[in-house]
Amino acid sequence: MRNLQKLLSVAAVLVLAASLAAAGTLQTNTKDRIEKDTYIGMDRGLLDCSGMVELIDGVTSYGTNVGAVNNVSLYGCSGWNESGGEVVHHIYLAGWYNWSMVVNMGGCDLDIAVLNMCDEDLGCIGVVDGNVNGINGWTGDVYFVVDGYNGAACSFDITVTLTPFTPPEPVDFCDVLQDVSGSGIFSGDTCDGANLIEELACQYYPEAGLEDYYEIFMPAGSSFTVDLVHSVDSALWVLDACAEPFTCLATADDVYPGGEEFVSYTNPGADTVVYLVIDSYGAATCGLYEFTFTPTGGAVATEVMSIGGVKALFK
Repeated sequence: MRNLQKLLSVAAVLVLAASLAAAGTLQTNTKDRIEKDTYIGMDRGLLDCSGMVELIDGVTSYGTNVGAVNNVSLYGCSGWNESGGEVVHHIYLAGWYNWSMVVNMGGCDLDIAVLNMCDEDLGCIGVVDGNVNGINGWTGDVYFVVDGYNGAACSFDITVTLTPFTPPEPVDFCDVLQDVSGSGIFSGDTCDGANLIEELACQYYPEAGLEDYYEIFMPAGSSFTVDLVHSVDSALWVLDACAEPFTCLATADDVYPGGEEFVSYTNPGADTVVYLVIDSYGAATCGLYEFTFTPTGGAVATEVMSIGGVKALFK
């Protein structure tokens, strides 16, 4: 298992709750994770935004948390010990935007809490210790609270840059479904695929690789497991549909290239169909893979061919 990404706390900092209607997704460009000390205690509703610094698109704001009041040591979506003083920054998005946040620290370990309201519990979207992007469309209030990890205090600068967001066309891979008989062992190559599934709230990382798809019929109470070996840094999704809106039923991205990914799912309701997506981390990554599909209770998998595979049928 890789170390926990520094972007997230042990308690899964990226709690991308459905209630956060104004917030899209937080994204980092690294998968490296570092654990931090946790704070034992509770201090809710203490964040003071009365002196917040208003950010302007693309303009760097300079500040320091030296001597700042420590009202908050624990944020609702993080377990990290943020016992340093806080400096609250705010930007109001009148339309729908993506944003990038760049922070430079003056020699100490500062973290940044990203909120969509001035409440360290109810508004908490993520706690990061470096640069981060907000993608998939944001609107309304966004707060960036610079806080000191384990009491840290120093100078810093922070810049938020906005990019107008246009919702993409709904993802749909239903048109490439093919009746291809399957057995317990499947193999393939994602290099003839497309990148249709990338950002869902159930996964920490953006999975920008090319994909293959499998349809799994699941009688009531049935289950399955998948053990995958992929030549690239692989990921697995289990989805409830082949067209948006998707519900992510299960996911896995726990090992580096050459390792084995594992995912399982049990159908708790009536007969249904779910979709297994073979994906990978890194833009346009792809490669050969093999996985073992182990069903119980009558689950059956059939291959959903990649777009390139479908085209090859007509050559």
